[in-house]
Amino acid sequence: MYAKIQPVQVFPNNANVLVLSTPIVTLGSSAVMTAFLKDTFEGAYLTPGATLTLTGEAYAAWGTDDEYLYTYTAQQLGLTIVEIVRDIIAPPLPDMSAPEVAS
Repeated sequence: MYAKIQPVQVFPNNANVLVLSTPIVTLGSSAVMTAFLKDTFEGAYLTPGATLTLTGEAYAAWGTDDEYLYTYTAQQLGLTIVEIVRDIIAPPLPDMSAPEVAS
């Protein structure tokens, strides 16, 4: 799943797609996810990612529909969703792990 958004200028391209990481959930209380902007679904990531946390009413409103995660994220980031695209596997997210240090 991903969301097509109204274009947002992210130098040097326009971001047209919002992709979310799989939420890390603390059952019954919160979820944390990362939002990335891309130029196209298959294109390069244009942003390093914004971390969002759902708690309280936002977490309770999530339920079982992941479309809510996209609408919530768009509201938090000031984005406008044009279309939610379901039934598609999102491309792999960038490796956010710390680089290995040579010993």
